[in-house]
Amino acid sequence: MFRFRFMVILLFAMIVLTSIWAGLRAQSPTPATPPVGPFGLSRISTGDGTPLDIDTFVSSETCGVCHEREWKEFNGSMHSAAHGEPLYRGFAELARKEAGDKMYAFCSGCHSATGVVSGLIPKKHDRELPAEAKAGVSCDVCHQMSRLTGPEGPWGEPGNASFTLTAGRVKYAHSGAFQKNRAHSGEQRSFFAKAEYCASCHTVIHPINGLRIENTYGEWKASIYAQKGIQCQDCHMRNVEEMRKVAETLQPIVVKGQRVVNGDERDIYRHYFVGGNANADRLAGGKTQAKMAEAWLQSAARIELKTASGYTPGGKLLIEVIVHNVGAGHNLPTGVTELRQIWVDLRISDQQGKTLFQSGNLDEKGDFAADSIWFGAVAVDQAGKMTMKPWEMVRLSHKRTIPPKGALRTPITPELPKDLSGPITIAAKLLYRSAPPSAVALAMPNKPLVPTIVEMAKTETKVARKEN
Repeated sequence: MFRFRFMVILLFAMIVLTSIWAGLRAQSPTPATPPVGPFGLSRISTGDGTPLDIDTFVSSETCGVCHEREWKEFNGSMHSAAHGEPLYRGFAELARKEAGDKMYAFCSGCHSATGVVSGLIPKKHDRELPAEAKAGVSCDVCHQMSRLTGPEGPWGEPGNASFTLTAGRVKYAHSGAFQKNRAHSGEQRSFFAKAEYCASCHTVIHPINGLRIENTYGEWKASIYAQKGIQCQDCHMRNVEEMRKVAETLQPIVVKGQRVVNGDERDIYRHYFVGGNANADRLAGGKTQAKMAEAWLQSAARIELKTASGYTPGGKLLIEVIVHNVGAGHNLPTGVTELRQIWVDLRISDQQGKTLFQSGNLDEKGDFAADSIWFGAVAVDQAGKMTMKPWEMVRLSHKRTIPPKGALRTPITPELPKDLSGPITIAAKLLYRSAPPSAVALAMPNKPLVPTIVEMAKTETKVARKEN
């Protein structure tokens, strides 16, 4: 009798809790599509929603007169070329042609914020834009953000250019210690040192169908880096050596230096903004950034092979390929994972060096086979056809990425020759590129560019023949 009463009470409690939960959800519904701002599909704003005069934004070179170190670090970064680098330019113009001005302006909300809030984009063609609208993510774009609107709005998270741009002599930064000068005044904004600041543009959600195209912030937020208080800036506004230390210790570090020429020594952030941009030398003129990106990628992952201590000729050999994310505070790869590619070049050879098995090698078009070990995503359009055009994407048919401090295991069982003798060598390389040749050809049909392939990690092991 007691058990029956207990079950009735429990059932009644579950019904009540379910009703309460349903009511709460009804009060705070999740929007079917992301909210938009006063300048179109992106969420970029000027506070009162009226356009700003493009002449109120100064060039980054002008900022470099006093902030010499920051300008030298920034010049050649992918941020500095966000609007004009040829790969993006090709995709942007293709988006305007196929999806219209509204989608082009959506992309430009992050890639040319000044062009959008001045009303020049999408009205004018790229060749008609003044230099200030072509300057990418310039100094003034970042340091005239007076407010983040992402977490506060109905969406509840940053993304799609969720910030307010102001214009004038007031510049904003993470520190309130501004050196008095005649060029500008300053105000403190603590969000400059928070991941939500970067997420304003590094979370991208399709403005029509709500597909999450770029989820770097979400990956970080679910990671141990976020739990330990490591922000995006703690890695991406440091040099490679400093970033490695942060990833190894999961502790932020303080870097000292001058913020202005002949200024006092203070806490500083570096402005290279390095990520996986190993093509920065060719796309943005950033030779330093490209070298740093390659070194950065080589510290991000580790590859491991596990197999039996001996093999049987003519039999199948079980090999477990394990890829570890040891140095990135987000998944590998991240960003637009529908374009980014990480894959394993795996080879088995005999003692004479003859290849017995190979996976992950590139064909004449520069592609690897579908059954290779690879990490990234595949997006499809409304008809279910694979697409690399973000404006066409409606869902992901496949996604496999490696979480921070995590690992993914892939077993393979290649068949060995019957007449095999002596030890065999299994060698694996972990490779990365920012886009496949087919994506580059789509965006740059008249300007061929072969994306740099970076060897992130490698390993090798030997297996002896089993003795009967």
